[in-house]
Amino acid sequence: MNRFFSLLALLSACFCYGQEFEFAIIKDVDGFVNVRSSNEIKNNVLDQLENGFIVTHFGAEGNWTLINYEKNGKDCDGFIYKDRVKGISTFTKIPKTKHSNGQMLLSNNKIEITVTEKKFDKTKHSLKYYKGNPNQLNQIDGKPIFGTDGNIPKREYGSITLKIDTLKIVLPKKAIENLYEPNLVFTTANYDEATETVYLQALNSDGAGGYVVLWIIEKGTFKRRITTIPF
Repeated sequence: MNRFFSLLALLSACFCYGQEFEFAIIKDVDGFVNVRSSNEIKNNVLDQLENGFIVTHFGAEGNWTLINYEKNGKDCDGFIYKDRVKGISTFTKIPKTKHSNGQMLLSNNKIEITVTEKKFDKTKHSLKYYKGNPNQLNQIDGKPIFGTDGNIPKREYGSITLKIDTLKIVLPKKAIENLYEPNLVFTTANYDEATETVYLQALNSDGAGGYVVLWIIEKGTFKRRITTIPF
């Protein structure tokens, strides 16, 4: 199966019972939301999340949506009212304006984002294999691998740069390390004007090791990267 059809299969895997996976932020008039263990109101509050907190979900069932998120290094999930989240994709879209030679450009009259990829050079990385299976990669440069299912990657990110008005931002190495098999065509960007936040996300895979990554750049500063395998 070539890479195009592998990605189509991966996109199909992003749909669960007709509902689409997405990143979203908590948005509640109270400034926070209660996360509950079941889709009902009773003595079942598990957690509280403040406005702006990033979660993922597959859409709503009735009045509720099941969210997943990371907090204090732990993977968490629970139910919240469906109108307490705002999808990242609902913010102003930054359109793709160019894609060629391993480079994707997304831009509007305020923001320009350039994402590049390059060939993976194993001589510039430290490869660690599973003890019981010397042909299957366990780690690269001491970190978990996103994008392959134990195979040596073919491609990796080269750089991600942004221009916001006259300000230029280059995302640090930690923002793109251990992310392999980037698929620039499935890269999107949105801008929240109220908080001056750029959300850049990508759906990547070699056809087996699929993952989704979100980069958050707020007021010209790289804040964090969220990487998840939602399939």
